[in-house]
Amino acid sequence: MLNQGTQLGPYEVLSPLGAGGMGEVYRAKDARLGREVAVKVLPRALATDPDRLRRFEQEARAAGMLNYPNILAIYDIGTHDGSPYLVSELLEGETLRDRLGGKPLSVRKAVDYGLQIARGLAAAHEKGITHRDLKPENIFITKDGRVKIFDFGLAKLTRPEQPRATGNEATTLAEQTTPGAILGTVGYMSPEQVRGQSADHRSDIFSFGAIMYEMVSGHRAFRRETPAETMTAILKEEPPDLSAMVLNLPPALDRMVRHCLEKSPDERFQSARDMAYDLEALSSISGSTTTAAVALNPAAMAAAAKPGMPRSRLILLSVVPALVMLAAGLFLGQRLVKTSQPTFHAVTFRRGTIRAARFAPDGQTIIYGARWDGNPIELFSTRPESSESRALGYPGADILSISPSGEMAVSLKEHTAGPFSFAGTLARAALAGGASREIQEEVKQADWAPAGGSLAIVRSANGKEQLEFPAGKVLYETAGWISNPRVSPKSETVAFLDHPAVGDDGGSVAVVDASGKKKTLSSGWVSTLGLAWGAGGDEVWFTGTREGSGRSLWAVTLGGKERLVARAPGTLTLHDISRDGRALITHENQRMGMIGLAPGETKERELAWLDWSLPADISPDGRTVLFVEAGEGGGATYGLYIRKTDGSPAVRIGEGAGAGFSPDGKWALAITSTSSAPQLVLFPTGAGNPRPLKRDNINCVGATFLPDGQHLLIAGNEPGRAARVWLWDISGGKPRPITPEGAVDTQLSTVSPDGKFVAVQNPDRKYAIYPVEGGEPRPIVGLEEGEQPSQWGGDGRFLYVSRRGAVPRRVFRLDLATGRKEFWKEFSPSDVAGLDGVSGLRVTPDGKAYVYAYQRLLSVLYVVDGLK
Repeated sequence: MLNQGTQLGPYEVLSPLGAGGMGEVYRAKDARLGREVAVKVLPRALATDPDRLRRFEQEARAAGMLNYPNILAIYDIGTHDGSPYLVSELLEGETLRDRLGGKPLSVRKAVDYGLQIARGLAAAHEKGITHRDLKPENIFITKDGRVKIFDFGLAKLTRPEQPRATGNEATTLAEQTTPGAILGTVGYMSPEQVRGQSADHRSDIFSFGAIMYEMVSGHRAFRRETPAETMTAILKEEPPDLSAMVLNLPPALDRMVRHCLEKSPDERFQSARDMAYDLEALSSISGSTTTAAVALNPAAMAAAAKPGMPRSRLILLSVVPALVMLAAGLFLGQRLVKTSQPTFHAVTFRRGTIRAARFAPDGQTIIYGARWDGNPIELFSTRPESSESRALGYPGADILSISPSGEMAVSLKEHTAGPFSFAGTLARAALAGGASREIQEEVKQADWAPAGGSLAIVRSANGKEQLEFPAGKVLYETAGWISNPRVSPKSETVAFLDHPAVGDDGGSVAVVDASGKKKTLSSGWVSTLGLAWGAGGDEVWFTGTREGSGRSLWAVTLGGKERLVARAPGTLTLHDISRDGRALITHENQRMGMIGLAPGETKERELAWLDWSLPADISPDGRTVLFVEAGEGGGATYGLYIRKTDGSPAVRIGEGAGAGFSPDGKWALAITSTSSAPQLVLFPTGAGNPRPLKRDNINCVGATFLPDGQHLLIAGNEPGRAARVWLWDISGGKPRPITPEGAVDTQLSTVSPDGKFVAVQNPDRKYAIYPVEGGEPRPIVGLEEGEQPSQWGGDGRFLYVSRRGAVPRRVFRLDLATGRKEFWKEFSPSDVAGLDGVSGLRVTPDGKAYVYAYQRLLSVLYVVDGLK
């Protein structure tokens, strides 16, 4: 055992957490990042075999690639006194084995845990990693109900030190490459593992089925008196029917578990994604029922576990006590609740992106703005009984709101105002058609008051975003951004989504009254978009998620009580709710791809790694890209990666939002959120340890190195103030502002090659060039309305500029001396359907290599009935 205060590299041991055959686990502190971690010190014998140590390191790196919310995060590996150790996130809670305690879980809880396990397995399998020893002991339940799978890959790296181990849980492990070897834990092994055959990801699916069976019933699917008998049962017998052991079990869940437990791998689910899809559908069923899973009497269960028992007797044993329980319930005045499930009825069928949708006053007509098949946005009308949509004759317009009298508030000439945000000219238009009347420019959102006389709007002013109701009266302003304002049925308050960080869709649900008093109803959402008042007016409904990017439908009262309304596979966005409670919801498939051109090549290459790959920088030689995974795969804290432009596998080097390489290429600058406020951290691109930088009283949203490698430009704001750009010496000192409040560029990619100037956007939305050492800015001659610079040219004489939101993205070189523009290149993937933007362009100084991102959003609009 290690003593308190022992140093394992940069980690200081605080206290022991446990010990077992695989080593000792300690709570430790990482002084570099100020966080507590778990350190597992493995047996010293592992270090005496170079091949086994090499394979351990490879597996640890593979586990480190699995940056997913439902998989234990691996931070580091090292050695201490000849013993290898592995550093992971520190979890508070208990294993699934401890949670079960020999008893069943409710169907709702079993489905919830099962869905999280399936998602974690899917993420691992998609990386080519199979667990091979999945069991309740290797699944952890945190105090807030999150599931974490751990011990990925370790099974094939260890041998039992007691070859003659006995008991039903004897673990027999061997090298993966050993023919005929048995790998796994008896009772959860697949038939192919029992036979010593090669086991792929479908073996994990069998083990998952055994775990689901146990969570639902409280009994193991194949437990017998001896390991040999258990393995025989796995090969030849079927477990007792779940429906005979659990009252009110959804038949679909019984079928799903049996599908996992098929003897032949070819007859099981072929992917964990398919399992997750089925469980998503079941989650709404189990979540709405008021009847928990009920195991029957112990005598019947013991009999049910006996192999060879006639099924008719098994059913009889289950029916009798069930009837007794039902009669008792009726006698006490109780009744079983028949649950109704929401129905999703698709009303759009083309391929593209739906921006917004609203019910017309008749409650049947639906107006929506969509970009179909790569065409510009346009307004369409449809009805639930129709499979066709009709263009309303407002090309280039999006719907914002519809008044009770049938007057539309629309957005014309929209352009991208930032990630997740658009701005345009607010106009009024008749639902029946005709010319629109423009009201105000640069409005991002709007909503009619129920009486239809006034509008709540969101727009930017003085470097901040503000919510006005009625237009002109500011109720709330923020240095972040605001989405989905909706006026309450009695026009007393405005509900909205409050996003504290520009460029991030995380945030909270809030309301503000006519006096400007704001109240947060629900917070902690890592992604939330879409909001409307519930039909009764006493709840705010919204779509959000607290991990990953798959948003579900939630409701919160004005008192802050939350409840889950509906879940579905993928991402949901709420658009509107009718007076009778039907909802307009889009189901979305969204991803950020990344394309690059390597030096010396003529053909672009797809470089995306997970589901949301956003480039932060490209090395001067064009051979390495720094990027961030900011979606489901990246997890709540995002994953920071580097990847060669030749298509070599990506390497995870840290976490947080990437900002750029250091001039010497040895460091990657990132903004992390592992502490209470954003932290600037330098992650080594090779060997070395992360280096946190001192945090000042600035909420940092962007940063970049200057060419000297000693100074940074930081985009951020002081508490309660608008964002601006600051100059900071990384060796210390106080940051010095170089632009006025509201003049900022969160990407900070427009720094001149000599580091003397930076191009940013002023509060009036016009770009100017500011001297880094201070002085008056100068306008950028030749830059037209709607155009923005993305990067300085390598020789310092021109800027790469393009038009916001344009698809494809046509990039020009703007000569700073003359104001003349010349076309350079056009950027777009070949498939333009659902293309929601091209961004993140990073070009080498010689202009011969580059990388850029494209966002694709494919959506289907549904009318959802039966929501409660």
